Amino acid sequence: MMQDAAAETLIRDAGQLWMEAGSVIALRSARITFGDPDAADEMVRMVTEKVWAGLELGVALATGRLGYDPGTVCSRTVSHYREAVQGNLRRLSAND
Repeated sequence: MMQDAAAETLIRDAGQLWMEAGSVIALRSARITFGDPDAADEMVRMVTEKVWAGLELGVALATGRLGYDPGTVCSRTVSHYREAVQGNLRRLSAND
């Protein structure tokens, strides 16, 4: 029963990540396409963020901060990426 609830939560969170990431991609693409003055900075930022997020995740995995149970590792990995994506979504969708 607990495993089923954990699996459902993981699937829900992964689905949310997928939708949020798509929104960030759309917002970034619009800025780049329509010639936003900060578009070049945004392109550098998105590559830098991806590299850092991967490095942070690798260190967390190597040091055991993600846990040792596969379900826990998956859940914490999704949470790690969701935090970054949600921050970008808030920043990109804010009315400047």
